[in-house]
Amino acid sequence: MNSIGLPDLKQEAVAVAVSGGADSLALAHLLNGWGEFKELHILSVDHGLRAESVDEVKLVRKFAKKIGAKFKSFKWLGDKPEKSIQEAARVARYDLMEHYCASKKIGYLFLAHHGDDQVETFLFRLAKGSGLDGLGAMKPLQSYNDRLQLVRPLLAVGHEDLIATCERAGIEWAEDPSNHSGKYMRGRMRGSRDALENEGLTIKRVGQITTRLDRARSFIDQYTEKKEKIIVLIKETNRIEIILSELRKEHSEVIIRIIRNSIRRLVPHTPYPPRLEDMERLADRIARPDFRGATLGGVKFVVRKRDDLLELLLEKF
Repeated sequence: MNSIGLPDLKQEAVAVAVSGGADSLALAHLLNGWGEFKELHILSVDHGLRAESVDEVKLVRKFAKKIGAKFKSFKWLGDKPEKSIQEAARVARYDLMEHYCASKKIGYLFLAHHGDDQVETFLFRLAKGSGLDGLGAMKPLQSYNDRLQLVRPLLAVGHEDLIATCERAGIEWAEDPSNHSGKYMRGRMRGSRDALENEGLTIKRVGQITTRLDRARSFIDQYTEKKEKIIVLIKETNRIEIILSELRKEHSEVIIRIIRNSIRRLVPHTPYPPRLEDMERLADRIARPDFRGATLGGVKFVVRKRDDLLELLLEKF
């Protein structure tokens, strides 16, 4: 587990998200067996979307009591959206657990995403046209915010291995029928897994691909960061200036990332960041000498030709 970059957590309280399925119960069982933590907190969320979810939380509570871990359950209250319900449930789940972790000064939340999930995430993002960042898929260690790290130690482990772990330990688990439903894209993706795996797209192969993509992304990000220190002039919280002639010398991938990073600085909490396709089009336009200005993601891009500057302003100003 330390291979993913975790510090020594023997004196730390950590949390693990447990749904009642075999994957998350196996992870909680393994974490309890490793015994490297001051306290293990098991967190379970009832989204209120299925009648069975109440019993699943009870199952997790029973498991936590059996192993002597602390337990906390949550209920997702309020109106549920008609569209993108799984995404909304995910956001609500993380929000509830993050608040709990903050209240208990817990800095690490373990998640049971495994190798099969990684393959599906890769395929899902490939189908949606994701770029280098998205195709890097899920990371073993990821910052949720400045207080909480998400930890995924099972990304090289298959779902069947986790089922076997539960069977060996005599752990009862629940099956979520939505995991195999054709109603959701992930469920439909699972229907194609056997054919793709027979052609060589295994968990190991996808792991190699995402590692290589992440390596390339890391290099480009490092280069972009160095370049930004030279050509990006952060004047105020609502204004950025970029040396235009220097920006135009850069590769389009670097221009895209400078655009993305600048928008994030000016509009840090937007729920609707610009799409990659829109940033690509803007980068192409900026590289042309006849570019005069544009608006993207709530930010105005204004050319000040005499000063050799591209000025970025919040649209409302």
